[in-house]
Amino acid sequence: MSSPVPELRIGPHKVRGRFALSPMAEFTSWPMRVLAQEFGAAFTCTEMVKAKFVVQRHAETMRELRRHPGERLCGGQLCGGDADELAEAARILAHELDFPFVDFNIACPIRRIVSDGAGSGLLSDPAKVERLVRVLREAAAPAPVTVKMRSGLDEKSITAVAVARAAEAGGAVLIALHPSTARQGYGGQADHAVVAQVKAAVGIPVVGGGDMQTPADAVRLMRESGCDAAYFARAAIGDPWIFRRAQVLFETGSEPPAPDPEEWRAVFRRHALWLLEHLGERETCLHLRKLSREYARRLAREDARKAAGAAMQKLERFSEFEERLDALIAAAK
Repeated sequence: MSSPVPELRIGPHKVRGRFALSPMAEFTSWPMRVLAQEFGAAFTCTEMVKAKFVVQRHAETMRELRRHPGERLCGGQLCGGDADELAEAARILAHELDFPFVDFNIACPIRRIVSDGAGSGLLSDPAKVERLVRVLREAAAPAPVTVKMRSGLDEKSITAVAVARAAEAGGAVLIALHPSTARQGYGGQADHAVVAQVKAAVGIPVVGGGDMQTPADAVRLMRESGCDAAYFARAAIGDPWIFRRAQVLFETGSEPPAPDPEEWRAVFRRHALWLLEHLGERETCLHLRKLSREYARRLAREDARKAAGAAMQKLERFSEFEERLDALIAAAK
C-alpha cells in the first residue's frame, strides 16, 4: 500500500488539508463552497457545467460558475465529449474566469449526459479520455487539469485503472474517484478496493470517495487504500464542520465535538444570507426548505432536529427564516 504523498498539490497549487468537497448539483454553489473551505476543505469545484453552455455563455451556467472573493482553491468542472467545445470552455474558465484549475467530469451517470458521449459515457474509451484531457490541458495551460471519474460503466466493465492511466498520460495532475459504476447511479455501494488499485496504477495524486458519511469513513479509506485525500459529498450538506473534524481525526486520532447551538445558528444563518445574495429571495426560500433538513441533522437533541426540519418547510419570506431560526435555537438550549 502506498503512503500519502508528503505534500499534496494540484499542479502549482499547494493543497492545505486532505479532505475535499465533491461537486453536487443544486448545493455546491459558492455559499456552500466558502463555508466548506472555512472549515478546512482542501479544495472545491463548481457544480458540473456543460462545455457547450459555457461556450454559449448560457446565463444559468455562468451563474453556476460564480465565485466568491474568499474562495481559495476552486476548480471549474466541465463535462462534454466534443474536443472543440471542451477546448473553448476550458479557455474561458482558465483565462477569462481565472479558475485555478479545470476539472473534467467523466463520472456523471445521468442518462442524457451519457447518451451524448460525455460523463460516464467516456469510461469505455480510455484513448478518447487521453485525447480530451490533452485538449483541455493545452487550452487551459498554465492552469492544470484534474479528472473526476467512476469505476466503469457497470460491474462487467470496470475500467478505472485503464481510464486513470489514460488521464495521466493526457496530462491530468490529479484524479478524484467515485468507486462505483455508472449503472449504480447515486445508489449502491462503493467498492473502495478500486481506489487502491487506481492509486497503485498512477503516479499522480488520487482522491477517493464514495459512501463517506463520517470523518472516520474518510480517514479509514485513506489508511486502507493509500489514496492521497478523500472527499465528502452529501455528508457535507449542512455540515461544513465535517472537514475540520476529519482533519483533526486524521492528524490526532481524536475527533473534536460537534458545534454547539449558537455556532450552528451562526453558520446556518451565514449560509442562508449568502444564498440570498446569490439566488435572490424566492429561490433562497425554496432552497432553504431542503437545506434546513440537512442542517437539522447536526443538532444534538432529537426534538430540536425534528423542529428544525419542520419549521422551514413552508418558508415564503426570508424574514421568516430569521424568526424561525431564533425560535429553534431558544428551544434547543
